[in-house]
Amino acid sequence: MASGQEPARLAYVLCAGAGIRLRPLTRRLPKALLPVSGRPMVFHVLDGLRAHGIRRFVVNLHAHPDLLHRALRGYARQHGISIAFVVEPRLLDTGGAILNAETHLCEPFWLLNCDIGLAGISLSAIESRHHRQKNAATLAVRPMLAGELFNPVGVDRRGRLVRVSGVFGRGGRDHVFLGIHRIEPDALRFLSRTEKIFPIFGGLYRNLHAAGKLLAAHVCHPALDIDLGTLEGYYAANLTI
Repeated sequence: MASGQEPARLAYVLCAGAGIRLRPLTRRLPKALLPVSGRPMVFHVLDGLRAHGIRRFVVNLHAHPDLLHRALRGYARQHGISIAFVVEPRLLDTGGAILNAETHLCEPFWLLNCDIGLAGISLSAIESRHHRQKNAATLAVRPMLAGELFNPVGVDRRGRLVRVSGVFGRGGRDHVFLGIHRIEPDALRFLSRTEKIFPIFGGLYRNLHAAGKLLAAHVCHPALDIDLGTLEGYYAANLTI
């Protein structure tokens, strides 16, 4: 799997979330288009990816698909990028979203949530670790603080992802996953195919771990460490940025 690894020039940005925790703001707008510092939050993610040299994107659509499609087509025209759209009539979770878009993911790719902050996160450093260790997938994480309620992932001293609590593995120090994946296309051979709706941790990474494929975590220190998926976090981000 490691032979022939190349820098990823494709990114799959997950925009299908219904934004339930952000209601009532998402009753008329998809979460991805909610403004942060005067611009849709997904535009900030696309800006960061373009700065890394990425010009080709895949985006999934569910809530308010026409609004999101129109806004992203305008962004693509403005910045000279290409976006392939994949519709999810019903939400498929992250693993199902990959399976649904698999025909677009035949090369190394980034997988990101639309509500993350890339400020302070070096995609180049993640890519470098990914290649140096010849990983099937590399995830961006940060150290977990005492009292946090996130479901932790375990990272060992060699930087390997050895545990996702409640899903697979054991050991490692607790870290918080930041919603950024760097994935090799060959890893998708291990994607679950018995159902359409499933999470990536149980439907892909557990299978890769069981097969002895290398999963790694790159520890980051994001400049803006706020959960934009909640009303509190969203308002805090707009007051901070």
